[in-house]
Amino acid sequence: MGGRAYEQYDMIAGEYARTFAGEFESRPFDRAILRSFADLAVRSGGTRALDVGCGPGEAAAELASCGLSTEGVDGSAAMIALASQGSPGVRFQTADMFDLPFAAGTFDAVCAWYSIIHTPADALPELFAEYRRVLADPGWLLLGFQTDGATAVYDHAFGRDVTLTFLRHDTAAVCDALEVAGFTVYATTKRARQAQLDEPTAQAMVIAHAGDIDHHP
Repeated sequence: MGGRAYEQYDMIAGEYARTFAGEFESRPFDRAILRSFADLAVRSGGTRALDVGCGPGEAAAELASCGLSTEGVDGSAAMIALASQGSPGVRFQTADMFDLPFAAGTFDAVCAWYSIIHTPADALPELFAEYRRVLADPGWLLLGFQTDGATAVYDHAFGRDVTLTFLRHDTAAVCDALEVAGFTVYATTKRARQAQLDEPTAQAMVIAHAGDIDHHP
């Protein structure tokens, strides 16, 4: 997500956070995926997680509740301010997810919960390589994204005039990009669109790992 999109999220941060507050309460399946991902990381000896494109911090808070020492980054300073207020036990900072301010191998798990929805498919291998860089083996990664739908361009959202393009990624193409970046896909799942939650498309979740997990109990 480029600087232009970050500026858009600065404008809509407050209403966005209100809209998705407690999102996992109404999406128990999604919460179960997130918690299973955290469990995989913990069972592999992991202790540290990073939520990239964290927004107001809902996913980061879930990871922290699972016992992982969690940090979050987002390009929107307004989102980071809201996340810091909502989850004081998690460290948040403003950063570009294509250029993460962490040394190689800093984290055991990276979560990108709807963080690739503005990233073109041809840029995914580069992005995933950056996620891979900050992971220590076996290096677990969770992606959540919209799928099975056409690209949508919004000029008004969350009560503001905006210019935002939402990309609905093909799961197979995402998995291919993960493999290019050195990941092995562990699981993929798709949840049907829930009209009562105003979801525009089906939702996909992919879990992958970067290193050998055979020797990790």
